[in-house]
Amino acid sequence: MKTTITLCLIGISMLGFSQESLNVTIIGTAHYFDEDYKSMQDFQSVQDFIVNLNPDIICIEAIPTSDTLSLREILPNSMKNADRLRDTLDRMTSSHKVLIGAKYYVSNDFWNAYYYWFQAQEAGDSLGYFSKYQKRLTNSEYGLMVFPAAQKLGVEKLFGIDYRSGESEFLEHNKKVLKKLVFGLKWKPLKIYLKTQKKYRKAQKEGQLMEFINGPEFQDSFPKLIDEIPRRLPKSEEARQVKSYWLKRNEIMADRLIQTAQEQDANTILLTIGSAHVTHIKQFLEAKGHSVTTYGDIISNQNN
Repeated sequence: MKTTITLCLIGISMLGFSQESLNVTIIGTAHYFDEDYKSMQDFQSVQDFIVNLNPDIICIEAIPTSDTLSLREILPNSMKNADRLRDTLDRMTSSHKVLIGAKYYVSNDFWNAYYYWFQAQEAGDSLGYFSKYQKRLTNSEYGLMVFPAAQKLGVEKLFGIDYRSGESEFLEHNKKVLKKLVFGLKWKPLKIYLKTQKKYRKAQKEGQLMEFINGPEFQDSFPKLIDEIPRRLPKSEEARQVKSYWLKRNEIMADRLIQTAQEQDANTILLTIGSAHVTHIKQFLEAKGHSVTTYGDIISNQNN
């Protein structure tokens, strides 16, 4: 009898810790689209795809307010602006969405602030005093794809899942690694990088940038580059640090997506992320038992 009760309790506890498999769709983006080639890209198809997907939540490559260390390191000026705005916010009068954006801004939730200010401008409202706080988004993935689609869906909040604490050190390691590759004649990783960049520019000029950066060639090239660097520089601590930081950042982002989905009781999640992150975040999510579809998968199926 005691054994039966014990087994039942174990079963119940296991059920309590079981995790429902999430359905995650990842769209890889460029963070900035060249003004000369921006009009050539088919952003409407991406917007339509997001609207048709109708996700429970949209996660973005933005630092959550809880990650104050990353915010202080990456956005110190914005945090100072938020402090100054906080002191005067109660005395401000403006449209409903403009004020919602300002309230997000003073809580250091900058991307949701930009989202509400985007909506206000789309409605013809003036940002007035807050215009100097508005991030220029006209050439970014947010202004061109994410915000318009989210607005059509009536999304009230976007969820940041980024992690960038220690990025200044990561970038410094990158510089040292690049010098070692060049002066040590370690050409294979350099060839991977230069070949990818050449095709990136070609796709941009042909109006196929979103298709290229979500396609198999680009998605295969970045993990290869990350793996090749420490192989070519096996005694380099900088090379190991570069790979370690990159994988750590992507794993934390995957974990934050899962945590956010659980907190919001969401099953269908859209993640818009820099295209270099797609493959590694996909691998981390799938390793934890979740179903992942990429925008590249969708494009490939449409073409076949």
